[in-house]
Amino acid sequence: MATFIPVILAGGVGSRLWPTSREFYPKQLLPLTGEDSLLQKAARRALAVASADHVVTVTTDTHYFSVLDQLGEVAPEFARHVLAEPTGRNTAAAVALSAIYALERFEDPILWITPADHVISKTGALTASLEIAKRAAEAGKFVTFGVEPLEPDTGFGYIRRGAPFDGEDGTFIVDSFIEKPDREEAEKIIAAGDSDSYWNSGMFVLSAREFLNEMESTAPDVLIKVRDAVANADSDARPFRVPKQEYEAVPALPVDKAVMERSKKVVVIPVDIGWSDVGSWDRLWQICEKDPDGNLTQGDVMLESSERSLVRSDRRLVACVGISDLVVVETADAVLVADRRASAGVGKLVDALKVRQRIEATNHLTDHRPWGSFSILLEGNRFKIKEIIVKPGALLSYQMHHHRAQHWVVIEGTARVTCNDKVTLLSENQSVYIPIGAKHRLENPGVLPLKIVEVQCGAYVGEDDIVRFEDNYGRDD
Repeated sequence: MATFIPVILAGGVGSRLWPTSREFYPKQLLPLTGEDSLLQKAARRALAVASADHVVTVTTDTHYFSVLDQLGEVAPEFARHVLAEPTGRNTAAAVALSAIYALERFEDPILWITPADHVISKTGALTASLEIAKRAAEAGKFVTFGVEPLEPDTGFGYIRRGAPFDGEDGTFIVDSFIEKPDREEAEKIIAAGDSDSYWNSGMFVLSAREFLNEMESTAPDVLIKVRDAVANADSDARPFRVPKQEYEAVPALPVDKAVMERSKKVVVIPVDIGWSDVGSWDRLWQICEKDPDGNLTQGDVMLESSERSLVRSDRRLVACVGISDLVVVETADAVLVADRRASAGVGKLVDALKVRQRIEATNHLTDHRPWGSFSILLEGNRFKIKEIIVKPGALLSYQMHHHRAQHWVVIEGTARVTCNDKVTLLSENQSVYIPIGAKHRLENPGVLPLKIVEVQCGAYVGEDDIVRFEDNYGRDD
């Protein structure tokens, strides 16, 4: 009997939602539409509509521990099958990796491939569509889901359906895939009222075995390299991580190009499931509840005589007067102001920031680590001040710094500090000094989070001034 396995792809960047979404903490990890992150919503959706006992999640080394923590809050068993890519190689590699992994562990797995950063509001309709898709997948078909296009969006690929598939009502043979069109072509599709064309949702239901068999002819170069990487992985390790050198040799192709556009087995199910890819600030504005003036506000926001705008604050009061159709997003280190209808162009701005080597393009001032997080409060010449939060029972690596000394003051909780050969237990309002070159470690032995303020002083206070001697999380220097 086939085993149904949701596969959550959680390796995206979400640059068009900058400055809130950034490469090192992207949109799937953020609570954009409620208290749960988009990843957690995807996991809960798998639990609710698929009645899944197991979920496979594919992410990157960078996001592995954050993904693990968030999935553990949804269902502890979901953290068992998290696959860590050493570097992103696009969706063909990710789907192949998950298919090989699932085929080795589950009986005749049928995979539901679903991105972590999408929103689906009509779970009942999704459940019904998945039941149809399972049957088609058991018949050897690769099922994709087509969403009725609401506007001439150039950010999506399109699917054109052909004749009905004999095996199931409401399922159609795919006639063709349309690459992300330019504006003119997208407008033609919408203006023509082409009821046979749909947005490509990026979700698939397929047999792992059939998919890998098909890859042998449509994308053998991808499959061979992924299999080489898996063959050299430690299958018992956690996380399940393929070797970087082998995985970097995998061609970076989307699964559509590698398999779906080349296969004769693809069918499409047109769906009305309340789907959105949350691909821009305008998309977020469209799907969220707004006030009577059409404004979406998140955080500490005050508006006066304003309409149809999205205003979001992370840390401080944001006040707007007389604005229309704008996006205003405030974070600790950046503010975005954009025409809401042109907010998809934010990705180009992020590319320009990267060219200028601006750290704001990729990093937040808050950095999430396996043991907790730290936030940069203030930085200047020869000093940096941080707030550090350590999870109960967690500990930082045993390490030293060549160029900076540190002063730690406990604000909340209890700290166990190792400095060279001396171990000290500190409580609230107590402090310790860590000299330059001293081997040291910070640990939270308590049951509540530990919060400290760290003051760094020295000739260089960059994050790369660190030498690790021991680390519980398998990290290198």
